[in-house]
Amino acid sequence: MFLTGVRVGEVGGLRWRDIDFENEKITINHSLFIAYEGGEKTMKLTSPKTVNSVREIPFIGEMREILESQMKKQKKARKEYGNKRWRSSGEMDDLVFTTTLGSPCVRYIVQKEIDKIRKRMDMEDAVRAIKENRKPVKFRYFHPHTIRHTFATRCFENGIEPKVAQKLLGHSSITVTMNIYTHVMEDKMGDEISKFGYALTDTEAKDYKELLGDVKQISVHSNL
Repeated sequence: MFLTGVRVGEVGGLRWRDIDFENEKITINHSLFIAYEGGEKTMKLTSPKTVNSVREIPFIGEMREILESQMKKQKKARKEYGNKRWRSSGEMDDLVFTTTLGSPCVRYIVQKEIDKIRKRMDMEDAVRAIKENRKPVKFRYFHPHTIRHTFATRCFENGIEPKVAQKLLGHSSITVTMNIYTHVMEDKMGDEISKFGYALTDTEAKDYKELLGDVKQISVHSNL
């Protein structure tokens, strides 16, 4: 998810037939959909919500290694549990990411795995904190969609054009992509402006600060 920016439903609906190892690309054309009918939970693969959601994503970073490792683990699990105990069948039988017993990876499962990793990181830092005589730093809670936002942020930080990022993320509108881009730029703007501040003398910095205050007051009264 960190290397593709796919939605949680898209990673749950990813099939092995959608992965082209030869040309090193992943085709996103299905999403795992969950609904309750007559009080019972049903799962099925559906087409993505928009035309733009159907897309190809090239292998990035260690993507090949991750997929090959997953294939190896899944084949081992299938062999150990056998067809009778393996829970995926029909259209779900080709899913890339499943639980140990073959169940589809729904949002709950993904969130559970994220929480396990986060808690393990907290425990590791708690041990380091004792050795370094400091307070441990808690890794804040986050949900699967946060990973998608992280992927978009990394795209912009590495100079990927917004239009390319839009295609990779499957956004229906460039406006959605640019909203994230603007947020990233605002964060970086503060860092860049601070560099300018370091170059000023104490007197210049004081004058500059007063000037900014005047500009702010003018902006408020003139609605600029």
